[in-house]
Amino acid sequence: MKNKTFLQLFFSFFFCFFSVACLNSQNASKSKIQTLYSKPITLDWESNITIPASTFSSASSGCTLYFDYTILSAPYHNVKIYSGEWENFFKGEIKDALNNGGVFIPKDSSGTFSYTPSPDELELLAGKGLIVHGYGIRLNKINLESKSFPTTQISDKTPFEQHGRLHVEGPSLYDSKNQKVQLYGMSTHGLNFGKDFSKYVNKDTFKTLRDEWKTNCIRLVLYPRDYNGYLNGGNKYSLKKLICDGIDYAIELGMYVIVDWHVHNYNPAETQADAISFLSEISSLYPDSPNVLYEICNEPTGSDWNKVIKPYAEAVIPAIRKNSPNSIIIVGTNTWSQDIEGPMANPLTEKNVMYTFHFYAQTHTETFRNRLEKAIKAGLPVFVTEFGTCDASGNGGFNSDQSAKWFNLLDKYGISHMNWSLSNKAETASAIKPSCSKTSAWSINDLTESGKLVYNHFRSLDN
Repeated sequence: MKNKTFLQLFFSFFFCFFSVACLNSQNASKSKIQTLYSKPITLDWESNITIPASTFSSASSGCTLYFDYTILSAPYHNVKIYSGEWENFFKGEIKDALNNGGVFIPKDSSGTFSYTPSPDELELLAGKGLIVHGYGIRLNKINLESKSFPTTQISDKTPFEQHGRLHVEGPSLYDSKNQKVQLYGMSTHGLNFGKDFSKYVNKDTFKTLRDEWKTNCIRLVLYPRDYNGYLNGGNKYSLKKLICDGIDYAIELGMYVIVDWHVHNYNPAETQADAISFLSEISSLYPDSPNVLYEICNEPTGSDWNKVIKPYAEAVIPAIRKNSPNSIIIVGTNTWSQDIEGPMANPLTEKNVMYTFHFYAQTHTETFRNRLEKAIKAGLPVFVTEFGTCDASGNGGFNSDQSAKWFNLLDKYGISHMNWSLSNKAETASAIKPSCSKTSAWSINDLTESGKLVYNHFRSLDN
């Protein structure tokens, strides 16, 4: 041993390292492919394919299903996947097909699309088997790739453990490793409106949003002036406790949380003193907490940026900064938080400040996307703290096409965004159907059209 030269030792070590790396790589990708079905069948309302549970016994470490298909002349065509007891699959990863809430629409006229079940769906396959149903498509073959070893290592870290304290540089949010980060998730409805809305502030709800919806942030909405608001007859102690409970759950689950002083359709200076008092108290309870962001005026109207909103922000921000010198603070803009040209021309000098832009996909289309993109290109840090998939009233005009265009823009620039709203109110913007009383662990059938769309959108981000 002592007679070996340094180079001999070096190459011996390198060979051993390389061999182990190759072995690990081979193990990581080891898989078995089998054909489950090979007799072409035209799927329609009365036909389906059933595959027994025993087929999936070797797929306990993960599997991917491959569907070889040909689209027929029918104008309506799709494939749906169920457990052997008709539980719809939609939580897994789909490739080369659109996932419209568990309805899979292949992208091409013929070819192959794949579906990798989620862990809980994999359990259903192993216990109950598989049913494939659909319409207007001929399935030629179904293959199963069973993985003996996981191909990727899924992080068990919470969003906060992954990213830590956030800061603003240029138009973007950055994490503690100085990597760009995008926050996204659900906004509650007005927590002051009663238990029908505040019931979603609980640990199980937030955990479902984190683990199933793959979101990393929650927005807690408190109206000052509207019905039962903080300044309009609401119980201030109970409302503050509700906000603090939400913050506590988010911190415990390693999520980020926005405290939203929900100025709605008025001049924010009219409630400036109360905003200072409320936000000062909340920030004193969570001094310099890196999980907590503050939104100081949701949607001002009739309020010039230079004469009203900027002076308001310059008065309110120090009340937070004395307790939380590094927290992200989000400032609303005029005309329901759409006039971002004001801060573009005359931004605040405070660090870690972002500016609000809101959109509702049916109402706000290409012109508004151009305004947002112009602001980002100019270096303005923008946070979309509220968006809807419908018209600006929140009730009517669901538009998946315009929503998709907005999602593409948000993804292009890594813009953080929160969806309105986490509720089962009977309106288009709600994520949960009015008939669903559950506050967590929702199935796809519990979600509205909007809920299904944003659920799939958030899961496609998962960063």
